[in-house]
Amino acid sequence: MNITVKKLSPDLIEDYIYFHKHVAFSDNPEWAGCYCVWYHWDHTLDIKRKEYEDNGGKEFKLELAKKYIKENKLRGYLAYNDKDVIGWCNANSRENYSKLNKEARPDLWADHNNELVKSIICFTIAPQMRRKGLTSVILNEIIKDTKEEGYDYIEAYPGTGNPDDRSYHGSTSIYEKNGFTPTNHDLGVCRLRLK
Repeated sequence: MNITVKKLSPDLIEDYIYFHKHVAFSDNPEWAGCYCVWYHWDHTLDIKRKEYEDNGGKEFKLELAKKYIKENKLRGYLAYNDKDVIGWCNANSRENYSKLNKEARPDLWADHNNELVKSIICFTIAPQMRRKGLTSVILNEIIKDTKEEGYDYIEAYPGTGNPDDRSYHGSTSIYEKNGFTPTNHDLGVCRLRLK
C-alpha cells in the first residue's frame, strides 16, 4: 500500500464527495448523506434546509459541504491508497463547530477558555481498510500539522464507553496510544497538550 494523507482543500472536493457517496458508508447506508456537516449544524441551517427543500432541492447537506469546503469552514484530512480515497477525519478549530462553541458546550471551555484548540470530530474509514492502523496514520498527520499551526491542544471526544456512544469519534485507546490523556471520563474527552 502507498498511503498518503492530505488536508482537505477545494481542489479535493470531488474526492471528498465520491468517498462519502460511494465508499464510506457502503456497508452502512443509513449514514450515507451526512457529508460530515453535523457539528456545524444549528437552528439557522434547519431553516435554510427547509427553504432549500421547499424549492425542490434534494441534497442540502451535499451542497452545504461543498460550500463549507470552499469557504475553508469544513476542514479535515483525506487518506489515500495511491489515488483511491480510503479514509476521512473531520478536524478543525473547536470554535468553528456550532455544536462545540461556548454556548453549546460551556463544559469544554471552562478550563481552556483562551487557548487554541483543534477538535477531532469524526473518523470514517473505508470498510476494507478498517482495523489496519489507518486511523493512527491520519491522527499522526493531524498531530504534526496542529503543532506546526500553533495550537495549544488537540481535543477528541471518543465517548464514555457506554453502548450508545458512536464509534465514529475514534476509540479512547487510539488516542491514548498517540499521547492523549482522558481529561473527563463523564464527558468522554481526551486532550493532547502541544505547548
